[in-house]
Amino acid sequence: TYAELDRLSDRFAALLAQHGVGTGDRVAVFMPNCPQFLLAFYGILKRGAVHCPVSPLSRPFELAYQLEDTGATTILTLDTLMPLVREVQDQTGLTTVLATRFADMLPVDPTLPLPDMLKAPPVPCPDAIDLMPALETVGDPPAVTPDVNAVAALNYTGGTTGMPKGCIHTQGDMLYTASCNLGIAASIDQNTVFLNFFPVFWIAGENAALINPIFSGATLVLLTRWDPVAVMQAVTQYRVTNTALPVDGAMELLDHPRFLEFDLSSLRQIRVVSFVKKLNLAYRERWRSMTGGLLAES
Repeated sequence: TYAELDRLSDRFAALLAQHGVGTGDRVAVFMPNCPQFLLAFYGILKRGAVHCPVSPLSRPFELAYQLEDTGATTILTLDTLMPLVREVQDQTGLTTVLATRFADMLPVDPTLPLPDMLKAPPVPCPDAIDLMPALETVGDPPAVTPDVNAVAALNYTGGTTGMPKGCIHTQGDMLYTASCNLGIAASIDQNTVFLNFFPVFWIAGENAALINPIFSGATLVLLTRWDPVAVMQAVTQYRVTNTALPVDGAMELLDHPRFLEFDLSSLRQIRVVSFVKKLNLAYRERWRSMTGGLLAES
C-alpha cells in the first residue's frame, strides 16, 4: 500500500542516515525489478541523497566503473549479486553494503507465475547488512528540506560512444516528466492500474514504475521481467488499464498459443515503442480486432 511504501522508505532514509549517508551522497542500487527497489528509490530521495541505479546485468568491470564514476560509498544489492560486489569492492569507495532477496517481499502464495530466479533459495550474505531486519530497528529519519533543483539521480547511458555516462536528473526533472506523461494520458486516476516489466534501473522503467504511478496515485503491477503469460495473467487478474510494450511484445502476445485464455479488455491505453518491429497499420488493426483496444506510439 502507499502507507507501507511511505513507512518503509522513511525507514530506508533513516538507515542511510545511520550509516553516514547525507545530502548529495551517492547511493548505488544494484538490483532487478522488485518492491525493494521502490522503497530504496524514495528513501534515497527522502534523505536528499542521489539515486544511482546499476544494471543487474553488469559485468564486474562495468559495476566497478560505475561505482567509481558516481563516487558511491553505499550500495543496495540482491543476494545473488553479492559475488560481483565482493569482486569489485576493494576497487571502489564502498563502505556500506546492504543486501536483500526476492523472498523477503514475496507473498506466501504468489498469484502470478514466478520466473526461476524468484524461486531460487536465498543466498547467505554474512558480509552485508540484511535490509529488511535492519529497517525494523531504525528510528525516524532526520528532517531534510526538499530541493527540487538538487541532483536526485544519476541514470547511466548505454555507452554506445564509449563508457556509459551519468545523466543528471533533479527531482524537478522527475516531476516535469511525470506531469507531461499525465498530460498526454487518456485518463489516469485512482482507478488506473499500471503494469510494468521494463527494468527499473533504466530511465524508461524508472518513469513507468517508480515515478508515474506514484505521481498519479494509481496502482502498480510490477513484474520482475517480461513474460507473456505473466503479462496476460496480470492484466486479467488485476484489470490492468495502462501499460507500455515494445511492438515485438504486443505481437508476441497476439501470437501466443494461450492468448484466447485471457481477458485483456480492461486495457484502455497501450503505449508501444518501436525497437525492432515498427508500428504499422497492419499491427494496429490486428491488435484492435483481437482486443478491442488501440496501440499508440510512444
